[in-house]
Amino acid sequence: MTDTKEIAEAQLWLNRYWGKPAQPLHYSPKTMEEALSLLDNYREEAKIIAGGIDLLGLMKNKVLSPRVLINIKALEGLSDIKKDANGVEIGALTGIHEIETSDLIRNRYPLLAEAAQSVGSPQIRNMATLGGNLCQEVRCWYYRRSPVTGISYDCRRKREDGICYAVNGENENHAILGESECFAVSPSDMSAGLQALDARIKTISPGGERTIPVGEFHTHTGNVLQPDEMIVSIHVPGDSSRMKQSYLKFRVRKTIDFAIVSVAAAVMLEGNIVRDARIVVGGVSPMPYEASKAEKGLKGEALTERVAETAAAAAVCDAIPLRKNGYKVPIVKALVKRALLSLKV
Repeated sequence: MTDTKEIAEAQLWLNRYWGKPAQPLHYSPKTMEEALSLLDNYREEAKIIAGGIDLLGLMKNKVLSPRVLINIKALEGLSDIKKDANGVEIGALTGIHEIETSDLIRNRYPLLAEAAQSVGSPQIRNMATLGGNLCQEVRCWYYRRSPVTGISYDCRRKREDGICYAVNGENENHAILGESECFAVSPSDMSAGLQALDARIKTISPGGERTIPVGEFHTHTGNVLQPDEMIVSIHVPGDSSRMKQSYLKFRVRKTIDFAIVSVAAAVMLEGNIVRDARIVVGGVSPMPYEASKAEKGLKGEALTERVAETAAAAAVCDAIPLRKNGYKVPIVKALVKRALLSLKV
């Protein structure tokens, strides 16, 4: 005979998975206060939507089924690019195309404009937002496999006690650095570029505001945002504008693909001597990977081909490729070297 506890557990399961409407509730708040109230009320049941490039695809394939969509496109003040005393503030709703074409960004942070230009196709860049690019889900085929096909995977990213199927499976596009319980790589071009520029993410929730370094935003299985928290802007410091910058990206199809490997490099030079360096590699880790050993080896050195080669080797000295993705190691080396030599005086 089924006991009371089992019945209660079954009811909870049914309410959670079968009680969801075929079409989620949709709200379009006009003020930040209204948006935060909705987030506070629905929390894990809600998803924020703006451009919808990633979220709508996941919903169509039944990978995600939020009960509530909170459309923040009508909120004012979140789509501006503004210069201030300490740098540049970019609103979370700013389009990727606006970042790509902004004279202010091109002049002060060419790395960021190059990263924006590399995102998807012109149609995608016209729809996608900066906040959405930072928060997008991974492209791992195990995570994104639609249940509609009859096969789905309860991977580590979906369930706390799940496993990473890519470790012993099809892993040619997965991580070689940043050992983790999930080997899917961060797909965000803008995250790598912003991290190299030491940018900060500003968020808001009913509990107040906070600032998060881009390098601390991503986690092995997502990001640090709380269920009632949203990004409002990203601040890029002014001193980054004095650094020579480069963004390179390798992909199979040059016009639309996500990065197999990308490199964002920002180097402070005096003459041809490196005084400071930030090198962030994308496509190789669950989070944008800061090549700190390569950075350390550059400081105080003349930016020569030999030094660039040494830094490139240091960038992957901790790499542990999976069975099918060892090819990424020489690509990282080549892109790091090429990015650094492009910055020579």
